Amino acid sequence: MSKIKDLLKDNSCVFVFDVDGVLAVEEWGEHTHFALTDSEWVKECKRGINGYTEDKVSYKMKCFIEEKNKNNLYVITTVGECNEGEFKKQFANKYYGIPVENVYYCQDDSEKTSILKKIKEKNKSVPDEKIIMIDDTNKILNDIMEKTNFSTVHISSFLDI
Repeated sequence: MSKIKDLLKDNSCVFVFDVDGVLAVEEWGEHTHFALTDSEWVKECKRGINGYTEDKVSYKMKCFIEEKNKNNLYVITTVGECNEGEFKKQFANKYYGIPVENVYYCQDDSEKTSILKKIKEKNKSVPDEKIIMIDDTNKILNDIMEKTNFSTVHISSFLDI
């Protein structure tokens, strides 16, 4: 039987969040989850257009995070370029209170597992199963599951809590 819900209630855990689809709702288009192609999005970010505004906050996630120790909150997110990473860093800090030094970004999903291992190094006393990656991409969660002993949670688990 899954112990995911028990882990999510455990305030001694280290919680690591993705941004897009986890902390930021995917509601970019008028009737669609996204309004631009990936390359158009990168161009907008390079121009300094920050789409990570208050209307992208997931209030379910905000309520969940409010009860947690802020020092145990991290972000690992994939970006197309550096401005996007800085926008996400500001977003996570401003709207969720996640310390900016706890926000990591990378250019490829495959890097998330190695960054998660770095977070573990900062939290050596925390058992592996209490390091929890929360993401909306099964490929990322599967990679973490196959290469580590950390816990993985798909965002869908939050639908029932």
